[in-house]
Amino acid sequence: MRLVTLLLLSAFISFAQLTDGVATSVTRTVTLTADTADFSIVAAAGLDTTQPQIAQIFLDAGISGLSNAGTALSQNYDYSTNPPTIQTLVLYQFAFSVPAAGLKDAAKIMETLRTKPPDLLKGFQYSAALNASQSTVDAMRQTLLPQLFADAQKKAQTLAAAAGLKLGGVKGVSETFYATGYSNVNWIGTSSFGNTSTITSTIGGSGTQYIFNANVTFSVAQ
Repeated sequence: MRLVTLLLLSAFISFAQLTDGVATSVTRTVTLTADTADFSIVAAAGLDTTQPQIAQIFLDAGISGLSNAGTALSQNYDYSTNPPTIQTLVLYQFAFSVPAAGLKDAAKIMETLRTKPPDLLKGFQYSAALNASQSTVDAMRQTLLPQLFADAQKKAQTLAAAAGLKLGGVKGVSETFYATGYSNVNWIGTSSFGNTSTITSTIGGSGTQYIFNANVTFSVAQ
């Protein structure tokens, strides 16, 4: 008897949710063209070296659009002496982006700075990955939104029909999108921190996978 009561209660709650509105969630997954190369830089310097001084090194080398990404401290151990000496360094983090076609040219600049660092640069590491630019993401969003709405409407009509109800107008809409990770994306960078690190090989790829989601709630016609 108790089980029957619980089943009836569950059915009543489900019916109440439907008569109050039919909520649907739909998604589409796409792979967007990798049209921009996003670089990340970590530059080590002495404690008396300022961030603008380090930034100027990259500006002078031909890197534009540099943005500050963070600052940290690190200790460098020199085991060539006995006892080992310890030097505290400040790590300045920067980021910049170039069109995908400019990946190799920007990497050449990075390699020149890594192999022949100015005196202020005590350590240097960089990496880069090809990704979809914000404009590419926005364009795909505009294309997919009507398709997501159509998917949601079709799904809601099926649910309403199964419950013997008639679907009404839209009550609310929300949408999100996010990258699920790199999909065979080109990358290039140093394999370890320091001036003696070597550049990795470049691996081929085509883009970044994105998931676009829409939540649409429809009213139920009386």
